[in-house]
Amino acid sequence: MDGQILEQAQPVSTSPPNEPAIQRWLIARVAAIANCAEADIDIGTPFSHYALDSLAAVGLSGELEDWLGAALPPTLFWDYPSIESLARHLAALGRP
Repeated sequence: MDGQILEQAQPVSTSPPNEPAIQRWLIARVAAIANCAEADIDIGTPFSHYALDSLAAVGLSGELEDWLGAALPPTLFWDYPSIESLARHLAALGRP
């Protein structure tokens, strides 16, 4: 092969994200919306504290649906008002 090194493809995970992965994803998105550092995000603090209004929640919900590959209810961010509660709920949905 003329000295070329072929990279092996990494296996694609088909399992749903776990709670810590969902928390990290949400922390990154909420920090971007709130225009602050990810380290400033407290997972127990309500989304409303970070300026997540209804318009931002709809956008974030759409991104979350795309990432998870699942339809989510429009009331998701009100039913689970913090990163901690939402991540716990979403991770539980992925379990058999």
